[in-house]
Amino acid sequence: MSAEVFVSYARVDRSRVLQIVERMRSAGVGVWIDEGGIHGASLWGQEIVDAIDSACVMVLMLSDASITSDNVVKELSIASEDKKPILPVYLHQAEIPKSMRYQLAGIQHIEFYKGNEEAAFRSMCAALSRLGVTNNGEMGAGEPVSPIVPNHQGHSSGPSARSKNGIWATALLGMVVIGLLMALVLRSGDTPATVLDQVQNNKPSSTSDSIEPQENKTSLAVIPFRNIGPVSKDNFLAEGMHEEIDAMLSMTPSLLVKNASRMKDTTLDPKAIGQALGVDSVLTGTVRQAKGQLRVTVKLVDIKTETNIWAKTFDKTESDVFSMQREIAQSVAEGLELELGQMQKEQQAKRQTKSLEAYNLYLQGRKMWQTRTREAMRGSIEKFELALAKDPSFALAHVGIADAYNQLVGYHYAAPKVASPKAEQELIRALDLNPHLSEAYASYADIKLYFRWDWAGSEEAFKKAISINPNYPEARRWYSHFLLISNRHQEAHEQIDIGIKLKSSSPLMYYGKAVIFLRNQKFDSAKEISKKMISVDPNYVMGLHTLALSEFGLGNVNETLKLANEGLQKFNNYSEYMVTKMMALNSLGKSEEVKLIRNDLIKRQETDLVPSMMLARGEYYVGNMDGAISNLEQAYEDRNIQLFPFDPRQLFDRLNGNPRFDAIWEKVGLPELNE
Repeated sequence: MSAEVFVSYARVDRSRVLQIVERMRSAGVGVWIDEGGIHGASLWGQEIVDAIDSACVMVLMLSDASITSDNVVKELSIASEDKKPILPVYLHQAEIPKSMRYQLAGIQHIEFYKGNEEAAFRSMCAALSRLGVTNNGEMGAGEPVSPIVPNHQGHSSGPSARSKNGIWATALLGMVVIGLLMALVLRSGDTPATVLDQVQNNKPSSTSDSIEPQENKTSLAVIPFRNIGPVSKDNFLAEGMHEEIDAMLSMTPSLLVKNASRMKDTTLDPKAIGQALGVDSVLTGTVRQAKGQLRVTVKLVDIKTETNIWAKTFDKTESDVFSMQREIAQSVAEGLELELGQMQKEQQAKRQTKSLEAYNLYLQGRKMWQTRTREAMRGSIEKFELALAKDPSFALAHVGIADAYNQLVGYHYAAPKVASPKAEQELIRALDLNPHLSEAYASYADIKLYFRWDWAGSEEAFKKAISINPNYPEARRWYSHFLLISNRHQEAHEQIDIGIKLKSSSPLMYYGKAVIFLRNQKFDSAKEISKKMISVDPNYVMGLHTLALSEFGLGNVNETLKLANEGLQKFNNYSEYMVTKMMALNSLGKSEEVKLIRNDLIKRQETDLVPSMMLARGEYYVGNMDGAISNLEQAYEDRNIQLFPFDPRQLFDRLNGNPRFDAIWEKVGLPELNE
């Protein structure tokens, strides 16, 4: 039976409390109560704390004995610190001491005095039902009656009232399930950042046809769920769960879901996180796995009032985790008077696998993929393939393989002509299995852009991804790159601003913004956003790079050289920094030093995959224009993604008008430069 309710009481009241508890259990309520004498033993502690943490409501049985009980005071303090909803039940008149007065301020209570037990029980049932406690029909049947008494003096900690127009002050929902980390592409890991460093209030200046206005949407952040059960190296369920919740909640057009994947500091309360992210509400949860059983407790917290809007505990077997997801989604939606359309329910269901084994392998693959190393990315492919062996219909596993191949290309670990077709085939298969998968469309659009140079097909796929999930930040970021390459710069700004709003913790978003500023020669703005990128993640490989380019555009060549050297030292001679250093040295007239770096680039080809685009830049800076064009032609043949996002006609300006050079961009179909 689900222990949704924790009962705190004094031992002297045991007989009477157990009568009430038994009746609650008969009504279908899962109750945890100290029936074995934990309070009288030396083991008081972890079991009590775990039980309080797992419950969604504390029922506090108040009497002359309980208000002076040290254990009851401790239990109340734990529940209060955890923002647990508390329902005080007076067994008789009692004067609340100062040690309890603050925690109970503003909370409605029930007077369970002799002579009115029946009415009091109905009132307690109704109150618990409003707090999200499940029942068999007896609970919450009818309206509360007289024994439910107005608030104690002070602030309320109960659920927020609903406004007349039916809209909650904060929004939505929780769907527990399959966890995954859906951030495709290229360059950065998930190095934790502090909450205060993760705030960005960039606001889109306007909206394009493909963008639903964001300003009036209710906003929500899903905080990574905490594992409160046995810790295992293979315990990925809690770790990845919030990402899938993000993905599913994001399908709700009226909801703005901000990514909170980096908010892993458990010492921070929901209010601090919510305020840092600028959201109306946050969704928190705990996961306990033990002996094949799964318990998930979900709470929706109003940031302004610091109260629980909704809280509930779900118990299933591990194999039922997927049905649990749907149950939670529907229960929360009903509680908030939000309706999940049939299409949305079907789309959510199709994201799931039929196999718990496949799911666990998939989560392992995503965790490996996130590390961004060559070995880990190849290892992730093996995990995704094993997941497909368990469930060939698991579309997200196909997307995982595609993402790994795309990232191998992005980090220069694999040739585009080898890896990109493999990624493309996986995405085609994923969309065949699930034609409503936003992640697949977004990844496919990226391949159409950078590998196929299919401009129309790429934009169509981007718009499809966004229409399915308007809150998928990576789709916004990649679409912004497309718009920038297409010289639709204002639209590019609009899309990346939405991406930043959705995922302000990602340095990749700020990178996208910095590139737009650099393309438009707004170097002061590029410098500012590059510094923001570095503050969010000092270990992001491109942060120092765009900062160096900004300084170069401002005429600070020596500062550019300094930053390039810093990047080379920090990121193991990453070729982007070698090229930037050449650019700075060339500007300073240090031609011999430029040649030495060019030669180093050529030599690196013996051990590493050096993009032809980088080699072309090296030849260009030493004045070998034929060599530069030859490498650019090779970059075209290789489908080198480094041809973008900076316009090569600006990077190689001295080659404009050369027939061989111009022919490359004609074949690519690169849009005309804006005047």
